[in-house]
Amino acid sequence: MVLYTPIAVEDIFPDAKNPPDMALHALWVEGRLCLVRRDGFGIMRMERLLSTDPADYLEPCFQPDAPVALT
Repeated sequence: MVLYTPIAVEDIFPDAKNPPDMALHALWVEGRLCLVRRDGFGIMRMERLLSTDPADYLEPCFQPDAPVALT
């Protein structure tokens, strides 16, 4: 199923295993704006990439749930 909407998937299909109070943080990762969250082990994980360049979404470091290295 393809759903064309600007609304986040989490807002349309709430997931029971991800509580709604998990804070998202906006960070610049390799020159691109991303939304990241801290998992239960304290590791920052990629939640969403905010980019207009389609090639950015093919990079493995910008895939959902990829660990984010804070340097």
